[in-house]
Amino acid sequence: MESAQRSHVLNPIRQLLEKDLKPDPNHVLPLINLGLGEPTKANGYDVPESISEALIEAVQSEKANSYTLASGTVAAKEAVAERFGTPEAPIDPKNVFLSFGTYGALYNCVSVMCERGDHILVPRPGFPFYQPICQNLGVNFSHFDLDSEKEW
Repeated sequence: MESAQRSHVLNPIRQLLEKDLKPDPNHVLPLINLGLGEPTKANGYDVPESISEALIEAVQSEKANSYTLASGTVAAKEAVAERFGTPEAPIDPKNVFLSFGTYGALYNCVSVMCERGDHILVPRPGFPFYQPICQNLGVNFSHFDLDSEKEW
């Protein structure tokens, strides 16, 4: 596919957040901004000490100071297979594919399940990245509305 066909892909989350979309400071419940998957102290999220210690240990070991496989490390795949497999339905770690974030996971799913020109249904409200993913892959989509009064 020529790159020119993919030159006008929009990113709706970044468009919203770059316009200073801010939560209501008077909201009755505390809010954590996960708009870009960035749970930071500035957004009201405190990292548990155990996580900070594990990250420091990983960096100091110099065993995790590079990119991992795009589909996940062997150890991570094995852990997923062990956790979710059962004796009746074992999971082979070679069949586990991990992804970095929701966008990447959805992109992978749509790209392996759809061909250019296919049509999929997308829930609304839902993850806003279906539009750029579908546009990028040449897949058409329509929304179907979820009804909160009918338990979504």
